[in-house]
Amino acid sequence: MVEPFGRMAIAHEWVSARAGSEKVFEELARVFTEADLYALTMTPGVELDTDARDIRTTILDRLGTLRDRRDLLLPVMPLAWRVMATNERYDTVITSSHACAKGFRPARAARHLCYVHAPMRYVWNPEIDNRGARKVAAPIRVALRRWDRNSVRWVDSFAANSSAVADRIQRFYGRQARIIHPPVDTSFFAAAPVESRDGLVTLGRLIPYKGHDIAIKIAARLNLRIKVVGRGPDEMRLRRLASDVGAKADFIVDANDEEVRAAVASSVALIFAAVEDFGIVPVEAQAAGTPVVGPGLGGLRDTVLEGQTGVFADDSSVDAVERALLRLLDSEFSDVRCREHAARFGIERFRSEVLEWVAATAGGA
Repeated sequence: MVEPFGRMAIAHEWVSARAGSEKVFEELARVFTEADLYALTMTPGVELDTDARDIRTTILDRLGTLRDRRDLLLPVMPLAWRVMATNERYDTVITSSHACAKGFRPARAARHLCYVHAPMRYVWNPEIDNRGARKVAAPIRVALRRWDRNSVRWVDSFAANSSAVADRIQRFYGRQARIIHPPVDTSFFAAAPVESRDGLVTLGRLIPYKGHDIAIKIAARLNLRIKVVGRGPDEMRLRRLASDVGAKADFIVDANDEEVRAAVASSVALIFAAVEDFGIVPVEAQAAGTPVVGPGLGGLRDTVLEGQTGVFADDSSVDAVERALLRLLDSEFSDVRCREHAARFGIERFRSEVLEWVAATAGGA
């Protein structure tokens, strides 16, 4: 069988967990069942549903544990994509990009659609996510910005995962992007059994910029129990913080999907203190009927209805998020309204909008 858009390939950045951007890659693979799949690197043990198709990787995947030192490898990522060992030619290429995937060599000669999770944060918005930004020396950052701008000429059409990212594409690249929100398995979270709700929850990779420390401090201040759900290198620091501030924190690491759903559905509110480009976690929480508290910035502006499915803080400080949480706790929030709103971000909607995007580009729109 040949895809209706000719020979296709889908190229993603690194696959390090089955998390937000990886789930988009996985869903793109499900939509385009005959497409060849590529990624910069694959962390061992991470499993994606690709219908038994292999994911081909670049030379950087041969570096062992060094493959995960993206702060060090960032300057050579454009070269890795350029020299990737493939002589395949494609009619249509979709790149799933938050760094340098636009440099995937076969995309330069194909109809190239770029789904942007974020323009390279490390060089454009280090204040949002400083993982590795300190390691990228100023001259390298300038060079990467120049490469990133130049790489736009290989792209025929952009899609952004949120209005905030579409704004950045316009600002940094001078290009328009259609907004296609990522797929969220809202049906799975909506089916969560809810017996009672108690305490708070913070969910996501345990890394500094996700703001779990803010949630823990607020829980301690208000003497509320909090579930910290996720895994990552920041775990021990967060455990020490919880002990130091006297937070009643339950750490749930290596949770399966059902355990994540149960943790969210049994909580009064999700504290989401990160400034994300989109943020799948808040949609999952709302699908389980749980309202969201976080800064009214980035993707939350697209995914949360202020005063109906959550409350926005003025910024991401502990004080501001605590004030927003207190407003939520003093109000009545409908779990039905949360679920209704979350449903608009479902998987079928994503599939339909992606197909429309590719078809429009194939037709010259």
